Amino acid sequence: MPIGSLSRVLSCVFASAAPLLLIAPAALAAPDSPYSCSGSFLSSDGSADVESCIYAENGVPRAFGGLTIKNGAITPETDCTMVVKIVDYNAYETGANEEVATSGPFHCMNGRYPSPPLTVDTTLAKPGHRYRSFTEVTKDGQGIARIYSPDLILP
Repeated sequence: MPIGSLSRVLSCVFASAAPLLLIAPAALAAPDSPYSCSGSFLSSDGSADVESCIYAENGVPRAFGGLTIKNGAITPETDCTMVVKIVDYNAYETGANEEVATSGPFHCMNGRYPSPPLTVDTTLAKPGHRYRSFTEVTKDGQGIARIYSPDLILP
């Protein structure tokens, strides 16, 4: 299933000694796509383009990340992992854990994953809550990207 492009993406970049951190504000997916994606951003070391996407299906948030390796900078021998997580930004209201789903680490490879997409358990999906996913890439023990999806508010 092809991923639609965003109709608009704005981002803020916070770069320091910490990993590259990009946040995309709420944005709408293209009319032909159910996904809201961050857009593709270069990792802090230039080795990959990274994106984070979120959408609702059957009343629950689902998410996946994307990785495009640049110029062979990441090989099967490289110590590189990608993790996708979904966070409930309203969880603090009840004292619940804000991290509602995590993919666990995957070895870095070209493509979009996890497949099937990461899905929040129905008991943790709350109508009216604001969710955001992020894709985090670590290479040789150092964080090189953390890319946030746009917000998703469950109807």
